[in-house]
Amino acid sequence: MLLTSLVLFSTIFCCQALGDEKRFSSPGIGYIEVRSDLEGARVYFDTLYMGFISNGKLTIPVDTTVAPSWKNVRMEYSGYLPYAGPYVQTEPGKTIAYKIDLSKTSYERTGMVRFISEPAGAEFLLNDKSMGTTPDSGILIAYTVPRGLYVVNAQKPGDQTITDQLYVDDNAATTYRVEMIPSPLGELNVYSNPDGGEIFVDNRMVGLTPLRMKDITTGEHTVMIRKAGYQDWVANVSVLGGSLGSVEAVLVSTPAPEPVVTADVTEPVKQ
Repeated sequence: MLLTSLVLFSTIFCCQALGDEKRFSSPGIGYIEVRSDLEGARVYFDTLYMGFISNGKLTIPVDTTVAPSWKNVRMEYSGYLPYAGPYVQTEPGKTIAYKIDLSKTSYERTGMVRFISEPAGAEFLLNDKSMGTTPDSGILIAYTVPRGLYVVNAQKPGDQTITDQLYVDDNAATTYRVEMIPSPLGELNVYSNPDGGEIFVDNRMVGLTPLRMKDITTGEHTVMIRKAGYQDWVANVSVLGGSLGSVEAVLVSTPAPEPVVTADVTEPVKQ
């Protein structure tokens, strides 16, 4: 009874803190970040109301020093079927993200995917649909994922994109873990106004604008765009591994040369 009271007191305290938009640095406090596209969707731990979705998420501080008395996270929204899925505890000082997509029909033939990335900050996509980015814990849990075989991508600026296949079974929890690897190459889109400028990268001509350049080594590069009748455009560009950068050059026309004025020389009249 005492343990339950402590948990409920901690939960009430957390709800008040959430309303004041505060985050705590107490050694035992961790965070559950519930994400949804439905603004105003209500979130519960079992039957205990925790708050509503605002700006796509609800961040709930929880006391990790005591065992939680709840077993499910639940979401409700008018016009949609309520959903309840298993609660997963976070760690002190860390955030676990829950992504919940409510349905108007049924949650049959859906499963749960636990995405884990090392390091944190990787975005996961299923069949090109973003599931979100892992928070500082590196853990993102997607509920209500329809059963099926997916192409899964994990991407993070500066790292190589990982592409794989993932089968999600209904009424099952699947874990997909990746270790992101820094990429030695990046891409660069080069545009100019007007088009048709010659592109030089580190004094080497590579083509005409507009151009998408692939497999560029990471780091600083000197980009120059040259077009007849216009001044050369030059800039230092930083290329990040595993990412697509962009260069947009506005070319300035070369000033017309000033006319040369010649004076007429009249020979003196001979007497």
